[in-house]
Amino acid sequence: MNPERRAAAITAVLTAVEALADEQDWDALPALLGVFDSSSHTGVESLDVKELPIDPSIWQLHTVLGARSTMPYRLGLRAITAVFTTAKAPELREWTRAQIGPILAMAFLGEGLDTSESGRRDATALGLPAADDGIPVRALTACDIDGRHYQFLRYRGAATITSVVLHDPPAEIRDRAIAADLRRLLSTIRA
Repeated sequence: MNPERRAAAITAVLTAVEALADEQDWDALPALLGVFDSSSHTGVESLDVKELPIDPSIWQLHTVLGARSTMPYRLGLRAITAVFTTAKAPELREWTRAQIGPILAMAFLGEGLDTSESGRRDATALGLPAADDGIPVRALTACDIDGRHYQFLRYRGAATITSVVLHDPPAEIRDRAIAADLRRLLSTIRA
């Protein structure tokens, strides 16, 4: 699969993943996903998405301090990345080898509050309530083996998603916590 078709296929499968998450409604635990090329087994260009099995208690670390000081899910992702990318943790490579084809991308699906000014503007433009403490948003962030960055956002109550695919993301995007962790996981898998 050439890089342009790979990007289009990854975009399509991640759009479907977010749509499935939306069908299942809100308040779900985050998911760390791998996108695999299953073409050699199916005979047609196809991708397979698999969730990395994570102990749910890792994701619930953010609630330990209570509702007033909720920690974002990205801190759980940071902890998982730190564990899975050490030489003493073979689970990530074993999980990857158990899949139907080579890995093409890693993705993180999680919910949180968008408290940014642009998030409030987006919510207002969509006719959604934007309280002072933010608006619930589901984000699906991914990085692929070609260095692309994918971002899919759905504000709670919105009928559509906002998506962007950056073929050559700038450093300020590449260095953000979630994207950096996803690239680190991909590098570990492919090493």
